Amino acid sequence: MNTMTMGDGISSSEARAAIMSCHDELRGLVSETIHAAEKATVSDNEFEPLRNHALLLFQAFEEHMDFEEELLPAALRDVIGRGPMLVKEVVDVHDRRRSTLALAMSALEPGLLSPQLVVASVRALADTLLRDLKSEERCLHTADLDAIVTDGHGG
Repeated sequence: MNTMTMGDGISSSEARAAIMSCHDELRGLVSETIHAAEKATVSDNEFEPLRNHALLLFQAFEEHMDFEEELLPAALRDVIGRGPMLVKEVVDVHDRRRSTLALAMSALEPGLLSPQLVVASVRALADTLLRDLKSEERCLHTADLDAIVTDGHGG
């Protein structure tokens, strides 16, 4: 994952690009986890790899949320009149997602849920994480458009 921080004095477009790059990495992890879930539905021998993929995915999302929250003020500062509000909305979603991820990780403990329930839970959470990425990217694209408008008017 990208380790750029606000202390690096980056521009808003660089902050958005760093976040988007991480989103691409996360999508790859989601894809690998979904593939592991598909294998786990076919064979009980594939359940441990699913658990490992899911744990890696959930941990990567937790790290990403911390990273993203550090960059969001810079990434969204070009959003005309709504940047701070969008930052708060994303942080609120992150807070809820952290709770969901904590529950999901605890459910991965051996013997707590049947393999079928774990597979279904991992797939559902993977879909939710992908929707979250798309939603965040809409915010980032809004900032891109607002930056273009501002720059185009001498702002």
